[in-house]
Amino acid sequence: MTRISCDVVQDILPLYHDDVCSAATRELVEEHLVECEDCRSYLNQIKSSFNVPVQAMEQNQLEVNGLQRFKRMWSRAQSAAFVKGLIVTASVAGILFLGYWGLFRWNVIPVSSDDISISNIRLRPNGEIAFQIQIKDGYGADRVIFKVHDDGGYYITPVHPVIRLNKSPNFNFVSGELFTNPDNVRAYEKKNHGKDVEITSIYYGPPNNPILVWKKGDKLPVRK
Repeated sequence: MTRISCDVVQDILPLYHDDVCSAATRELVEEHLVECEDCRSYLNQIKSSFNVPVQAMEQNQLEVNGLQRFKRMWSRAQSAAFVKGLIVTASVAGILFLGYWGLFRWNVIPVSSDDISISNIRLRPNGEIAFQIQIKDGYGADRVIFKVHDDGGYYITPVHPVIRLNKSPNFNFVSGELFTNPDNVRAYEKKNHGKDVEITSIYYGPPNNPILVWKKGDKLPVRK
């Protein structure tokens, strides 16, 4: 078989390494490599040059995978921190709101009987019992609670928040009058609560120490 030069073989070696040359060419190259140390060395260089990028690519891929994992972990950590911060913020805001509402807006404190003055109690021609109320605690009342007891007592309880923002030492609550018709109260209770109780007394003030305004049998002056 014809001997080929090293230059020709070295030109062909990349094709030989990639296995894209013909069978006859491969046979010529292999016969030459058996006898030529220089060409074998050149072939090894080609193999090394191909291996280095592969190793580098594998290393780069490992680094990329590591960065992606770190990015995902960081993203999850940021999301968790955001959710925790949101929960904490909402909780603090809720506590502050409830505290504000409980102290300044939630009407739960009954007005003391000592601060309530009731006068001009009378019976109106239409059956209403009218009376004038004055509250002199500097707070007054933001809400009035109405309750009928089973014994026929009708309790009217003025209440205010724990703290009022507009406290005034000269505050007088209700410069007019309160009108209560016992028959209307009885009808309302029967319709809305299914309880048919005759109203025999009216109280105004705190549940533990209310002021008796009227009881059945009282002789009241009849006035408008």
